[in-house]
Amino acid sequence: MKPRRSKPLSLAAFVASFACLIAFAAGSISTPASAATAPAGGGGLLVPEAPEISDVICLTGCSTMRTSSIGGTVQITGTSMDTVKAVAFRGAGKNIRVEPGQVTATRVVATVPEGAASGRLRVIGSIGSVSEPSAQVIAIGAQVLSKGGALTITDATTTPTRAYQFGLQRPTLDFVVNGPGATTSLRVDVVNSAGDVVRSRFLNEIPTGSTQRVGWNGLVTGGKTAPNGSYRFVVRGGDGTAATLSKRLKRVRRIARASKSRRTADPFSFRMYGYIFPLRAAHSYGDGVGAGRGHQGADVLAPCGKPLVAARAGTVYYNDYQAGGAGNYLVINIKGGGGKSHVYMHMPVRSPLKVGARVKTGQRIGSVGTTGRSTACHLHFEVWSAPGWYQGGTFLDPMPYLNAWDRYS
Repeated sequence: MKPRRSKPLSLAAFVASFACLIAFAAGSISTPASAATAPAGGGGLLVPEAPEISDVICLTGCSTMRTSSIGGTVQITGTSMDTVKAVAFRGAGKNIRVEPGQVTATRVVATVPEGAASGRLRVIGSIGSVSEPSAQVIAIGAQVLSKGGALTITDATTTPTRAYQFGLQRPTLDFVVNGPGATTSLRVDVVNSAGDVVRSRFLNEIPTGSTQRVGWNGLVTGGKTAPNGSYRFVVRGGDGTAATLSKRLKRVRRIARASKSRRTADPFSFRMYGYIFPLRAAHSYGDGVGAGRGHQGADVLAPCGKPLVAARAGTVYYNDYQAGGAGNYLVINIKGGGGKSHVYMHMPVRSPLKVGARVKTGQRIGSVGTTGRSTACHLHFEVWSAPGWYQGGTFLDPMPYLNAWDRYS
């Protein structure tokens, strides 16, 4: 078969095509509105971003974190979730689409439909865009969701109400739950301020009326650290239904939420932060980076002897003395900080921490002093980029970090 030969353009067609090109270049012919995505000067059609799934967990009707029953619910978290119009479950031969029951910018909640099979989930956006399948597999049991007996929490307290990543004390909920049977199975969720469940723990066959304790290490899916913010514990029955509170706990929670002074704490709530301000006393600021003499850190002034703590957990990299500069100083390669180092200088004596020792956030590392090249009691604090202090990194201005930590510490 011979290839078809294109017909040569007639002179009239050539002139017409050339005229169109001239008109387009001059702007007299515009592109269709459907082709415009981001016109100069703003305006025009904005196409919603396609939703992306980061995690899927069972919320109610669960036997494990990722095992649900027919009629149970799953939570799907990710980005652009507020555009989701349907959730697709695996089925026999084809996917089964259901409309989500709850929708926020970060989360949708959907009921597991009849006929759903174990597998990965997808979400469908408002313009028909379909997400990639979830990395997590949700197992669907053959049983149908059945409600358990009503549970009531009669006593609860969370300590501390202010916690730090990799800190000395993790937030812990102590509680007492009563129910219709001699034993019960529970699920305790950690929920962020947006209402997303970020971590869960299952407690099986515990005696009702007994005191239980559940803590959280501040890690979320994939071993990542949770962002700064407010969190709370939620105790649920084995079917996922939240336990009710006793009259006393309801009153305590109501007072806590109405209190501006925060003298009364919500028995289930706490705040989590990544760093703590390293000087635990009244203080002021002295010289910052530069200061006309190549100053590579920030000075925080306080009386000698006031406690210094690790701003972030990590490993001691250096513990030494420099007569003409830093005095007694300590270098910590911090945990989860992308390879950064923190440096603490001018302590009155060497820190008792050995090189290679692991340090927790908020742990005492020394005291304010004035050793080395120093004329007043203060902490000279430095932050170094990856791979760390004189390990190939460069010094960073610590003031933005210190100011941020100072505001909440």
